[in-house]
Amino acid sequence: MVDVKQPTVFDSEQKHLGDVYAKALLGATENAGVTEQVLDEFDALVGEVLDKLPKLEAALASPRVPEEAKLDMLDRAFAAKMSVTLLNFLKVVCEHRRFDCVRAMNRAAHVLRNELTGWVDVRITTVEPLTDDLCERVTDRLEALLGKRVNLVTEIDADLIGGLEVRVGDTVYDASVLGRLGRLREEAVDRTSQAIRQSLERFETAE
Repeated sequence: MVDVKQPTVFDSEQKHLGDVYAKALLGATENAGVTEQVLDEFDALVGEVLDKLPKLEAALASPRVPEEAKLDMLDRAFAAKMSVTLLNFLKVVCEHRRFDCVRAMNRAAHVLRNELTGWVDVRITTVEPLTDDLCERVTDRLEALLGKRVNLVTEIDADLIGGLEVRVGDTVYDASVLGRLGRLREEAVDRTSQAIRQSLERFETAE
């Protein structure tokens, strides 16, 4: 799966609209059998276009830009590079003046797809790189713990306090008690899963 880098915190209106539009998008892609293709294109739109061209995103989201101009922008920029399904979806978003929620829609589409397919996104941020073997062991352990297939994404942050952060979906579990990764080599998997289990238990109790 594609490593998606995007905000995971949205206001209540953005989240609601993200959910509504994501359901519509996945309904269309499931019927056409192109869900993974369209989500990959959607990710590329956010990560490779909007992140690098903030003025384009601002124009498509601006209430001051006429609808016709926005649709023309979409056609000129993406008609030859994007599936009709996603392009038409983006046009509907612009017609309803909701392009400001497009990132929430992208995130919600992934969450919904995961719910439908039994996957869960887990992002592990460490101060040092994880080896392929350790990633595989952590993935196996997390799948056993969470009861779902895990899409594991790893990131490096040299300034991370405590050496390890685990994000399951939109929820961050603080594993700083584990210390720096360099001191965890032999027991990394067991300690990581224990920290996550304890955090999950606290989360469930809070619910």
